[in-house]
Amino acid sequence: MLPGGALALSKLFDDFSRLLRDAGANVTDFGKRMRYEFAGQDPLPEREVGIDIHICTRPLVESVVRRSVEACEGIIILDGRRVTGLVWSDEERTVNGVRCATQEGVAEIHAADLVVDASGRGEVTLEFLKLLGRSQPPETTIGVDYNYATSIVEFADGEPDELTILTFPNSPDSTRSGVLVKREDERFFVTMCGRGADAPPTEWAAFVEFAATLPTDSLHRALKRATLHGKITQFAFQESRWRHFDKVDSWPRGLIAIGDAVCRFNPIHAQGMTVAAKAAVVLRDVVAACRGSDDPLDRLMEELMTQVNPVIANVWELAALPDLAFPDARGQRPHDLNESLAYQSQLGKAAVLDHGVQKLLLEVIGLVTPGEALRAPDVVEKVKRLTAT
Repeated sequence: MLPGGALALSKLFDDFSRLLRDAGANVTDFGKRMRYEFAGQDPLPEREVGIDIHICTRPLVESVVRRSVEACEGIIILDGRRVTGLVWSDEERTVNGVRCATQEGVAEIHAADLVVDASGRGEVTLEFLKLLGRSQPPETTIGVDYNYATSIVEFADGEPDELTILTFPNSPDSTRSGVLVKREDERFFVTMCGRGADAPPTEWAAFVEFAATLPTDSLHRALKRATLHGKITQFAFQESRWRHFDKVDSWPRGLIAIGDAVCRFNPIHAQGMTVAAKAAVVLRDVVAACRGSDDPLDRLMEELMTQVNPVIANVWELAALPDLAFPDARGQRPHDLNESLAYQSQLGKAAVLDHGVQKLLLEVIGLVTPGEALRAPDVVEKVKRLTAT
């Protein structure tokens, strides 16, 4: 989980960082024991930047979140159910419940004053809008056609010093990248990435040789000493999608959408959980602000989207820049794309030379500080001065 995600969850649950660490997460400064390898330059130096990152599997994060939720007074968790639809009251003109199906196929209806769609695809909300005759939300998409293959490995003869190695692609000439991440069980995740027809293999020897084609040899050297645990699993991700629910006319009262139901990011950038956590903090604050009004549900979704959209927009822009660097990526390109890509390259080089630039860059990558901070006039001037040749 990126540092910004842990900070957000710490606002929702007291001592969340400690709970995650106690559960086994590896904790390090975001600038230490993290090897960042950008193409065409030296890796970022190991320097403390004052931001902790918790390195572990997603199930560990989810288990700590679940235990924290279960500890909250008044919460009941209903397991083994799938939401099949929403309940609408024509008389009250509001959503007032959900329809569910149990694992045994038993249909249930659960009443609700407020329904939050935090599902992965938001299909229940989209179908419900159709049933009501409401418009579908306009969408912004970036077609990336990413292929990635993930495995778990072990090191019998001394594991890498780094907790994480990130090798970024030499775009646009090559789409290949990779990452090695230590788990809480002393094993490591390793992921290889490509685009279009370039899919990482699922046979171990070929997988290791794929690593040899990356811009640097760090991952290849590590994998030659590793042993595969289990199998290599292949995945594909076609496009990032941002649904603009705030543009839907007559949004149904009593319903809100959040997380992946609103925006799905390219998983290669590992931003989705952090954006969802930040949105949950916004939701908490918006609900608290509306609690004393005559109609707390009136315009709740509108207010939520007003405050969440800037959070999404910041991360969308950060992810769009490297994705749109490839000519075959589908989506609207900003008019200054080439200039932005050139500045991004300069930032990486300046971060090697200057601790302050590195700290700010990692704050932005970690979703602690908005990306606009990297475009502040004094930062731009400093980067240009450091990289002038």
